[in-house]
Amino acid sequence: MALPGSGTLSIQDIVDEFGGTAPHSLSEYYRNGAYVGSSNTGVPTSGTISLSDFYGASAGTVVTVTYNGPVIGTQSRMYGFCNYQKLYEPESGSYYNNQIFGSRTPTTLNGATIDGIYFSEDKSGSNDYFVVVLRGNRAKSFFTSVTPQGGTTLNTSSSTRITGTRDGTLSTYWYWSSNPSGWDGSGTRTATFV
Repeated sequence: MALPGSGTLSIQDIVDEFGGTAPHSLSEYYRNGAYVGSSNTGVPTSGTISLSDFYGASAGTVVTVTYNGPVIGTQSRMYGFCNYQKLYEPESGSYYNNQIFGSRTPTTLNGATIDGIYFSEDKSGSNDYFVVVLRGNRAKSFFTSVTPQGGTTLNTSSSTRITGTRDGTLSTYWYWSSNPSGWDGSGTRTATFV
């Protein structure tokens, strides 16, 4: 949950959002350091730092997905973003030789290229999935959770994780049985990673 955009902030508010090691000081919360991610552009990477730099800051990384799907699979329709040949359909357990569809900003999460963030809607309506794909062989706990806009928080501990090599590169896939609202192929949606 993001810090407020105005009003009073304390060092404890920052600790509650980002964690840290006591005794706390603002100098442990520079952007791109141990606790504060790169998406918090108002927080400096060095030099003078103040509480007001943290207005609106969040421990999560927000990825914006822009798309105009769906891509049709054997048993489902996929909405969101996916890189070339990185599409996996949990309903059938199949990979597809798709072209790139959609886009995402930023393009990396914790240094790993984002190869896919999409909703896989079962044509029969019985098995819908939310899927995250990151390049490389990543531990199940590489991120803690993802919250798709219009959905509930999905913890990696409850995900199914697989790896697959497509187009000569290895990627890690996490997927959950989930049906976030609004992932229907129009406009943009966000996914917030912690």
